[in-house]
Amino acid sequence: MKRTLIAVFLCVPAIAVAEYSAEAELGATMTSGNTESTSILAKYNSEHKLGDWTNHYKLEALYSEDDDERSAERYRGEVQTDYPASGKHYFFAVLNAETDKFSGYEYVVTGAAGYGNRFIEEEDMTLLFEVGPGYSYKKIDEDLVVDKDNESDVIVRAKTEFWWKFSDNAEFKQTLGSDIAFDGATISFSESSLVANLVGELAMKLSYNIKHNSDPGGDTDSTDTILAATLLYKF
Repeated sequence: MKRTLIAVFLCVPAIAVAEYSAEAELGATMTSGNTESTSILAKYNSEHKLGDWTNHYKLEALYSEDDDERSAERYRGEVQTDYPASGKHYFFAVLNAETDKFSGYEYVVTGAAGYGNRFIEEEDMTLLFEVGPGYSYKKIDEDLVVDKDNESDVIVRAKTEFWWKFSDNAEFKQTLGSDIAFDGATISFSESSLVANLVGELAMKLSYNIKHNSDPGGDTDSTDTILAATLLYKF
């Protein structure tokens, strides 16, 4: 009995060991004089590995004003879990929600699950691809769009992600994805980013984001882009 208890206590720390990493970024611009504008972009990404599971968490916020009038306001959250945490093949489940005051939707909620493949998994380079079925609900903003109904769509989520650390102090990342709807609007997204270390865990990030809606309503544009320079802190 004593040996069994000792074995249990020795195993508990090994079971509880988890790896956690995160990064936060912030960018802001303010101008005054003939033109007054304010723009704030904030993001938080984290990864939590526990045993054979990897959990990813993302939060994003964008707010802009031009001459005291709101010109952009977007908030987004996402959680994803992958199993197993290592190896070429894995399964994923993802849930995200977004509210964009200028997109024509009050909010969009999407969930999907499927298969992932880590084509490349090296210390300085990774390349993965994910695909699977899902469901998306889009609540129409009736103040901006009057010619469309709320959308409930079966979708296929497809995403590819490439990361390359091409020097000791710099890295490049490219993400491409699409929620392909069978009977509604398909929303696609892209982010290209370049990160350069400044000092310690502090870095400068230059990113270019594209979001495309295949069937926007009202007078809303089909494509939104954001070019941003932010400070990034890893911990």
